[in-house]
Amino acid sequence: MKRTFSIGFVAILLVSQAIATAGVAAASVTEGLTSTKDHGVVSVESDPTLADGRLVVKVVAMNRTQTAASFGPQDVKVFTAAGTPVKLMSIDQLVQEARAAADDGADTVTHNPTVHSGPLLHHDSSGRPDVSGYTGGNDRMSGMDASQTRIVAKAAKDDSKLQAQIASLNAAVLHDLTIAPAAAAGGQIVTEKLKFARKEAHDLRLVVDFNGEQHEFDFAAPPSR
Repeated sequence: MKRTFSIGFVAILLVSQAIATAGVAAASVTEGLTSTKDHGVVSVESDPTLADGRLVVKVVAMNRTQTAASFGPQDVKVFTAAGTPVKLMSIDQLVQEARAAADDGADTVTHNPTVHSGPLLHHDSSGRPDVSGYTGGNDRMSGMDASQTRIVAKAAKDDSKLQAQIASLNAAVLHDLTIAPAAAAGGQIVTEKLKFARKEAHDLRLVVDFNGEQHEFDFAAPPSR
């Protein structure tokens, strides 16, 4: 589903609108790079460090035409200096990783169950079980004590944090967009872990196709955390 934006991210794009060439003059993507062409302006800015070996870049496009323009993650491509494509993580993959990380760190009742022996059955003088004193559900037969109640409460709290994290991912990641004339919109792209050959320069090229024009950005990969 495409989303329509009429405003937003304009400040990032207007910083370098004086650049009227097809190339990019800036050298550091962490400080922001801008490419201006006839049909659009594209601005990119990365996080100052790699996130678990991955490049995180905010990509914003401004539509300079009189008709709406489509834009999405399929229009952004990343390559190493040797020309090797670097795949982008989809929103589904990012959400799946967030869920997996939450599952790994969560405490659940099934991981460390508390076992109760239940009420002791006494025997009469003939050796037969004497159930006259059995109180059934009044004893702790369910295996759920106060400590487990806290574990369940913690799991519910962790799930709330997970949902908030997923919502943040959905809000930040670049989706398929429809950008109105004279409007700007964009979002973040996240690559898979960067891999360079032993003697290969840690340089990257980011290519953005927008409104029939290609915007290219060459920069050094940010350092790892």
